[in-house]
Amino acid sequence: MDSDQRRFERRVARGAGAVVVCSFAWFATAFQPFSWAALLATVGAGLVVIAGGTRRREVPPTPHRGVGASLWGVLLGTLAAWEVASFFQHPRADHPTLSSVANRALADHPARAFGFLVWLGVGVVLSRQ
Repeated sequence: MDSDQRRFERRVARGAGAVVVCSFAWFATAFQPFSWAALLATVGAGLVVIAGGTRRREVPPTPHRGVGASLWGVLLGTLAAWEVASFFQHPRADHPTLSSVANRALADHPARAFGFLVWLGVGVVLSRQ
């Protein structure tokens, strides 16, 4: 088999995989929020992403100097400070919490499916680190 044929087959496989993942995201976000079905779909997808991300390690990672951990700490600290400050300030409409912003942003099914795909993509990136 020549390289063009292999390249074509890889593209077809990736395209089919993308259709499956997008279909699953649409299916998983159709469940009633906080139901057992939604929990199983989310946990199952997360486990598949972690397993797939850890399986494909080809090059050993280079040592980092802790910059990534510092950036994550600053990000999480900033988000926590925003959440606490918004929680204590009134009226709530003028000072939304992260959950109220997320609820409005993910109110529609297509937005939830897109958010689920973003969550899976972030999981893939983080599991390969």
